Amino acid sequence: MTLWKAELIHLFRSWRGWTLVGIYLLASFLASIVGYFIERATGSFTHTGALDIYIAASIVGLLLFVGIVVSSLAFDSNKDASIFLRTRFSVKQILVAKILVYFPLSSALFFFGFLLTLIIGLLIFDSSDPLNWNWFMWGFLLEIVAGIFYVPLMLFTSSIFRGSVASVLLTLAVMIGIPAIGATLITVELLMRGLIETPLAQWETVSYVAQVLLWWPAALSDTQVFLTVTESEITAGTIASFGQTFELDAHFRWKPLVTTIISGPILTLLAWYRYSRREI
Repeated sequence: MTLWKAELIHLFRSWRGWTLVGIYLLASFLASIVGYFIERATGSFTHTGALDIYIAASIVGLLLFVGIVVSSLAFDSNKDASIFLRTRFSVKQILVAKILVYFPLSSALFFFGFLLTLIIGLLIFDSSDPLNWNWFMWGFLLEIVAGIFYVPLMLFTSSIFRGSVASVLLTLAVMIGIPAIGATLITVELLMRGLIETPLAQWETVSYVAQVLLWWPAALSDTQVFLTVTESEITAGTIASFGQTFELDAHFRWKPLVTTIISGPILTLLAWYRYSRREI
């Protein structure tokens, strides 16, 4: 049995694997249930609205993945691996096997829940305005690229500390702390400049802090809006997501795309340098 198959079997023999599956299924059904009540209250609800709710709810699954993956990649977790693994495989082989299991699985579960929500939405909600396949494929590609960025990021944060708990906390601090601090600084800046009345969708055009944060690779996740582009939105040239309207531009978030492509290999090299030194 290959190493990655053994890792996959080990994952689903524990509570972690089935909990992940359950969270994405729950996010899908939650989007359908919330959409049903919205339709009853307002009289209209679209299948793309259900997809937007699913994308927001699936963040819980992403955070759980972060905890599982980072704790699994932490150096002490691999140093203390079973004698069978450590006498037959190097740390590099073990890490690669874990990556080949966790990150494709993360994308597969996300899009499985997305597909399930889409099918349910087409059956019970307004589907007269269909999704555009070309924009969906563009969003799919960017979603994969955004997911790939988390591979070197988690490898790097996992290599900073030996223990899994500290590594998970550092990763969450990077993923959640930077956007939270950035949002606070943007609000303070706009208050100081008297621009706080600016519509939220335009903050990134008037705030200097926001323009800097647009280069942060995690901002590439905003391109999830391309997954739900409809034919009417193409005609209008704009796309709406949770009450915010954006110009429908294929180059939306090209800045974080550039930094993702550049920073990914650098973080990977730094992570492996730290892992290799500790292995020695």
